[in-house]
Amino acid sequence: MNKFFQYTLIILLIIGFTMNHQQQMLAALLKTPFEVFELTKTLVLSLCLWNGLLKVIQASRMMDHFTFLLRPILKFIYGKCIEEESLYQNLSSNLLANLLGLGTLATLSGLKAIQLLKEKGYRQAIMLLVVMNTAGFSILPTTMMTLRQSYHSKHLLAFYPYSLFIGFIISVVGILIIKAIDHE
Repeated sequence: MNKFFQYTLIILLIIGFTMNHQQQMLAALLKTPFEVFELTKTLVLSLCLWNGLLKVIQASRMMDHFTFLLRPILKFIYGKCIEEESLYQNLSSNLLANLLGLGTLATLSGLKAIQLLKEKGYRQAIMLLVVMNTAGFSILPTTMMTLRQSYHSKHLLAFYPYSLFIGFIISVVGILIIKAIDHE
């Protein structure tokens, strides 16, 4: 794959030079680092904001109310493993972060949960956790909204119904397939 990208880059450079587009290529080359910096800055600041909100929710003990509401959903998805409090806390904060569209923050609790699930021998729960994190089901897709806002989208939430529908369907199908194939 590495060779593919190398050869593609060489071919595109040759085409650009032969078609006399050196000026546009140089302008794009010089402009790209600034665009990448702006995008990175926007995403990092957004993550800081939402991480702060998540910390406030945890510190105010509101997380206990959210996790209480999530218990039936987690019981359906993960089964008996949520009876252990440390697993339950990590799985519920992972799900909550994913539902809020904070995939990067969900990674931390997801990794802790996978470590605990491995120690306890819950193989199916690990697969379910991977599916839930990969499916992209999010009630409030904050990262996508931030990206669309940084590129000055006229319709900030135009993708939302599709994202909600597709993420939900992928999550449900993934859970059902794992539960059908892997009986624990």
